[in-house]
Amino acid sequence: MGQSQSTDALAAAALSTSERRVVERLVGSLQDELADDLQAIWLYGSRARGDAAVDETDPDLRSDIDLMVIADGGERRYDDKVQGLAYAAAVEAGESPVWYSVFVFDPEWLQGRRAIESFFIQNVDRDKLVLVGGSLH
Repeated sequence: MGQSQSTDALAAAALSTSERRVVERLVGSLQDELADDLQAIWLYGSRARGDAAVDETDPDLRSDIDLMVIADGGERRYDDKVQGLAYAAAVEAGESPVWYSVFVFDPEWLQGRRAIESFFIQNVDRDKLVLVGGSLH
């Protein structure tokens, strides 16, 4: 687990150097703050697939950076903390936090979405880059 896993996984992502720093800083903060409750962090969507234009500046065309955090206690327990950490990581790197979409779920939510063959989770599972943890199958 740890920073080297996220750094290795991010090598395939469509991220600028600054965006990569934000994600790496956020991953480290999440590991520190959520500790044993943290099960996984995934980058998903066009940034994970590598098909987002990294240099796009038009806000109508720029792709956001989608992260999913799976933690015991999920959104109920950690959403405010996670959003605060994402905001701080972006601002500290001189990036706008608006481009970072971070969702927090618990393992039971993920299991339920997979059980009903959720289109959203099928896409996440297909495209995700595992930054921390595993696929939780």
